[in-house]
Amino acid sequence: MPRSTIIFGNGLGMALDPQYFRLESALRSVWNGSEDFHPEHKRLVQSALPNLNEAEYPQTEAQLDQLQVALLAAKFLRSFETRETRWLAEKAQQLPEAFVRFIHEVAAYFHEAEWVLPPEFVQSLSSYVSDSASHVATLNYDCLLYDALTNSGVLAGYGGTLLDGFHRSGFDNSNMDRYDATRKAWFLHLHGSPLFIGNRKMMREARNLFKPDEDAHIVLTDVKHKPLLIERSPILSAYWLRLHEALAESDSVVLFGYSGEDTHLNQSISDRIRDSRVAVVEWSGAGETSDRENYWKAALKCQELQLHLMPNILQFREW
Repeated sequence: MPRSTIIFGNGLGMALDPQYFRLESALRSVWNGSEDFHPEHKRLVQSALPNLNEAEYPQTEAQLDQLQVALLAAKFLRSFETRETRWLAEKAQQLPEAFVRFIHEVAAYFHEAEWVLPPEFVQSLSSYVSDSASHVATLNYDCLLYDALTNSGVLAGYGGTLLDGFHRSGFDNSNMDRYDATRKAWFLHLHGSPLFIGNRKMMREARNLFKPDEDAHIVLTDVKHKPLLIERSPILSAYWLRLHEALAESDSVVLFGYSGEDTHLNQSISDRIRDSRVAVVEWSGAGETSDRENYWKAALKCQELQLHLMPNILQFREW
């Protein structure tokens, strides 16, 4: 059976609840009150985003750009500090923690969702991934896909079809090496997860215990800074290298509920698809067929693709 690389975007959750799974909803919820994002953290974030006030909150990844720049600058200057020499004022010293807590809580918001994917959709996807040893990648922070594939047995360590690099001792790139490349594939959290803390992954009941940490692996910023954050994370950089391998060995690429706005991902796809078939599954409200076809051909620099515009993308079964 032909092998694919299936890349899931935020449209997966939006198909269940278009309000809850919007990034703006998560940003608003955390800004207005979160157990681990305190008023003093909010004031620090506001200091790095001068256009905000107590009532206004960041609503897009692009608006977080200034904050990400401030964080990177603070971390860079702190790397030169000694016991005798301080480069940053006390408030600036606290900015990285405040930022990480904010981003971590935004990502964790999606993990608190009570929705699950429809059984028919999960069964169809799981059967295809298992039979074809297709790769799965996600740009989301929610557990919808991860939990569904874990419960179906497709993502179950070396006993399942998909490998994500985590084992008892934590993450190691070698844990993604396949002893049989024709039967094993990869599950890739391309933009990270709030469950990744340092070298560990918090599972099941332990999810309730995770706390924000500077050693987190979450990409939530303007698209131009995403590659930099990916490079700084050993887990995410390993995932992207595996993505490049996955695309190169796949017969087709399926973009599922993905908006096409991450230009670094689009470039990776266009560089490696060659003769692979490309299919896009997206909500019919995204636009007219001809407009969406032209959009995707320009974004991926390809001449042909299959476009599936659907009222509800969770009804898709044509893997």
